[in-house]
Amino acid sequence: MSPTQSTPHDLSRRTLLGGGLAASAALLAACSGGSSTSKAPASAFANDADRWMQAKGTKLTFITENTPPSTGIKKIVERGDFKKLTGIDVEVLQFDLPVMLQKAELDLQSGTKAYDLIYGQDKPVLSALADYYVDLKDYLTDTSLPQAKEGYGDDTWLPNYAAVADYAYTKRTICLPYDSADSVFCYRRDLFEKYGKQFADQYGYAMKYGPDSTYKNVLDFAGFFKKLHASDSTVPYGMGLHLGQFAWTTQLDVQRVLYSHGQWRDFEIDDILGSKTPGPTNWGNEQSIKGLELYKALYDTSTPDALSLGTVEVADAYNAGKIAMLSQFHEFASSFEADSSAGGGGKTAYDVCPKGDASYLVGGGQLVNGTNCGIAGIGINSSISDEKKRAAYIFCVWSTSAAVQQENLGISGGTPTRASVPEVAAIKDAQGKPYGTGSTGRIGPSKFPNALTFPAITKGMATPNAILGPKIPKFNQYVTIVATEVQKLCAGQSSPEACAKSIKTQTDQLNGV
Repeated sequence: MSPTQSTPHDLSRRTLLGGGLAASAALLAACSGGSSTSKAPASAFANDADRWMQAKGTKLTFITENTPPSTGIKKIVERGDFKKLTGIDVEVLQFDLPVMLQKAELDLQSGTKAYDLIYGQDKPVLSALADYYVDLKDYLTDTSLPQAKEGYGDDTWLPNYAAVADYAYTKRTICLPYDSADSVFCYRRDLFEKYGKQFADQYGYAMKYGPDSTYKNVLDFAGFFKKLHASDSTVPYGMGLHLGQFAWTTQLDVQRVLYSHGQWRDFEIDDILGSKTPGPTNWGNEQSIKGLELYKALYDTSTPDALSLGTVEVADAYNAGKIAMLSQFHEFASSFEADSSAGGGGKTAYDVCPKGDASYLVGGGQLVNGTNCGIAGIGINSSISDEKKRAAYIFCVWSTSAAVQQENLGISGGTPTRASVPEVAAIKDAQGKPYGTGSTGRIGPSKFPNALTFPAITKGMATPNAILGPKIPKFNQYVTIVATEVQKLCAGQSSPEACAKSIKTQTDQLNGV
C-alpha cells in the first residue's frame, strides 16, 4: 500500500468518515461542516469535521524557507486539500533562508502582522526571534481545536527533533517540528567496490564503511581517491566540504568533526534551550585545534574549487562525479538518486556520519558519530489576533500530521518529522537494501529516495550522536566568524591554532565576554 493510500495516523477516523476522501488527495480529509465561532467551547462542535471547519473563511500567510517539504506543502495547499478540510485559505511564501529570516524579522519586530505562520529554522531563525512566537502549550490541550491523534510528546517525533525545534531560551513550546535536514554520510559505493582491493593492498584494511568507520578511515579513503585522480582524471577527488557562501553549513560541517571527538561543544550551555548569555566559547582549546587539523587534512583531499562549494554546490560537484564522498543533509538523497547516468545517481550509499578517531581525541571523552541538523518548526506570530492564532494552529496541526508528511514525501522528497512515518509499510519498503558494515547503511533504488537515509538519521539524531546547539541570540554572526576563519585556514592563510584562537577572540567579543 502506498503512502497516499494509507489511513492517516493523526487525523481522526471520524474526520475521514465525516468528510470523505478527495480523489486528488487520498491522504487528507475533505470535510464539510457548518461555520462556528472561533472561540466556541468543545461542546459546540458536533464532530471533528466541525472542529476543523471552525475558522472557515480565514486567510493566513505562511512564510518559509524554500525547502523540499515546503514545496510539497505549497502544492498540497494549492490543490485545495487544506481548504476542503478547514475552509481556510493559506498563501505559502517561499524564500532562501537569509531572505526569509530578514523578512520575518522585520515583520515580527515591527508588529506589522504580514505573516501569520513563521518557519522556525532551529538556530538561524528561532535563536534570533524566539520571543515573537506564540506559546503553543495551551493550544496543544484545547479540546475545542482539532488535535494530532499521535500527540506531541518527544517520542512522537524522530529522535531529538522536539528538543531542537520546539524550544529556545525557555520551555515555551513555540513550534511543532515541521521539516528537517539531518547530516548523513554519502559515498560512491561503486568506486569503493571497484577500487576496494587496490585500497586494501595499500592500507592493509578493507575499503568498507559503517557506523564504526572513523574520520581517520575517511581521511584514508579520501587521500586514496586523490592519489588515483592524479593519474586518472576520471576518478573523483576525495572528500567534499561545505565552504561556500552559506556560513551556517560551514559551521555545521566543522562542528560535526569536532563533536565526534569527545562531544566537543561550542559553548557550555544547555543545547536544548540555548542561552542569551552563553559565556566564553570553547574555541581555542586543544580539542578545537586538533579538530581543525583533521578538517584541514580532509580539505586537502578535495577538489581544487572546494572553497567555492556551498551546500548546493558541493552536492552538484558530487552529482557531477568530482568528489567521491561528502557529509550532506538527507533531503539531498532525492537529487542524488534522480539521474543514474550522473556521478552519484544510483551509485550512492547512505550511512551515519563518521565516528571520531582516537588519534584526534584530546584527553578523555566519548567518540561518537557526530550528527547535526537543521530542524525547522512551524510557529505562530504572537501579534496576530486570537481568532487568527486559532486558525494558524489548525494549520500547524495539519501540516505536521503524519498523513500530510507521508503525502509530502511522495510529492517533493519531503523530510518527515513524525516517528510513525518511517514505519509505514510502503516507506519502510522504500528504505532500500542494507549496505556496508553495520545496520544503518542503505543503497537504492527506492520509490522514496529520502527514505534511504532514515536508518542513518534515526541513529545519528539519537543521543549520544546528535548535536543540538548552539542556540544563542547572535548565532548568525557567530557562524559567519567560524566560516570566515575556517576558509582562511583552508586557503593556507592561517594555522589550526591561529584559526581556533581567532574564532575564540571574535566570538567572546561578540557575546560580551
